[in-house]
Amino acid sequence: MGADKLMELVIELVKVEQPENYEKESWQMYEEEKLKEVPHLKELGNEEFKKKQYQKASSYAKAIGIIEQLMIKEKPHEEEWNELDKMKVPLLLNFAQCKLSQGDYYPVVEHCTTAIKTEPDNIKAYFRRAKAHVGAWNTKEAFEDLKKATELDPSLATAVKKEMAALE
Repeated sequence: MGADKLMELVIELVKVEQPENYEKESWQMYEEEKLKEVPHLKELGNEEFKKKQYQKASSYAKAIGIIEQLMIKEKPHEEEWNELDKMKVPLLLNFAQCKLSQGDYYPVVEHCTTAIKTEPDNIKAYFRRAKAHVGAWNTKEAFEDLKKATELDPSLATAVKKEMAALE
């Protein structure tokens, strides 16, 4: 065994950030902070969507992730869990619209299906999922979703006929 050797380390402090001057990751937040962050992230996503900056609208995904983190701590289908699940639906549909605008159809189908599980009569979810099925050449599924959207809201018949014509 050799003798102990001295080692000299040089550390350079590049930057000091105060806790209030940086954006926390969701794992660093308390539950109350997470609940306050969701509407903020939704608004950021809405702003980016209006600018047609669909890739930057990823704040919807962050908000969905935060809600899912909170849902894990709750017992499924109890009041708090159901409230969080309902809060997630508009985020799923907004994020699905961004993905649809980018031509990324499979996440649209996934997000709309999740929304439909929570809100089985959500017309937007059926219509967006149908458009994604059209884009992915899943004509049978597209027809089924368009039919369901028309059943839920007969005033959509004209828009549905237009989408069905695109399939033929």
